[in-house]
Amino acid sequence: MDRTQAFAEYGRILQESDDWLSHGYRRKHADQEPTLPILWVTPDETPHPMSENQPLTPSSDLGVPTDAVNVGVVESTPAEGTPFGGATLQQIAGEIAGCRNCNLYLIRQSTVPGIGSIGATLMVVTAPPAVGAGETDNPLPLYEIEYLGKWLTALELKTGRDTFITPAVKCRTPGGRPPHPEESGACAGYLRRQYKEVKPRAILALGAAACGALTGNPADFPSLVGRDWTWGAVPALVLWTPAEVLANPGRLRKPVWESLQRLKAAWNAVPGSYI
Repeated sequence: MDRTQAFAEYGRILQESDDWLSHGYRRKHADQEPTLPILWVTPDETPHPMSENQPLTPSSDLGVPTDAVNVGVVESTPAEGTPFGGATLQQIAGEIAGCRNCNLYLIRQSTVPGIGSIGATLMVVTAPPAVGAGETDNPLPLYEIEYLGKWLTALELKTGRDTFITPAVKCRTPGGRPPHPEESGACAGYLRRQYKEVKPRAILALGAAACGALTGNPADFPSLVGRDWTWGAVPALVLWTPAEVLANPGRLRKPVWESLQRLKAAWNAVPGSYI
């Protein structure tokens, strides 16, 4: 076993230990995880139409889906010659794959630039990638993808066509730990360039690491979570991760629901203007 493999195995063992202690289950190994399809977006696809005055319907929209499989991804047939995510996003992804701006490159098995489309209504920033996530995968573990899919459905968004989902840090951290400041800083430029290329109408940051990627300091999370603010020139919202909401539904479901409603109203009220 070489040095890179040893680091990867060490990280996997730490992750499994954390899973047992925090959640009482063992995560599947990377080679057992379901493969999520690549998202292709054709130039003639338009954002999903949404009525500015149409209220969201709560009921079970933020509940755990009982029959969800790969809710967070959309399969479609690519147009001939149309690259995944657009030419410039593909370029950025290539740079990320070869990045050596922090020490995470020494232990990574793959980078995760993000999935979705140019012109997406919502750009979702997440924590560093889940174990086993690859170049064309959603950065979240499957159970969080499924739950986030419920949020997006409630917002009348279709994942892949109306969203671009990208991790704050594009490499998995050892044991899934929060990224160090130098690791977040190394990826900040990529995040900003992705934002410029996608041109979303709003930003949703999930968790302290994602919040820190936007503000420069993850310690801003407690003061910003659930509050209305802007990043660049578009409405922004910081929320708890889907995992945190699933763990504390009685306390967090209602504020998440109310915050998402306000975010939708904000992006419908303000014309898009980008960095």
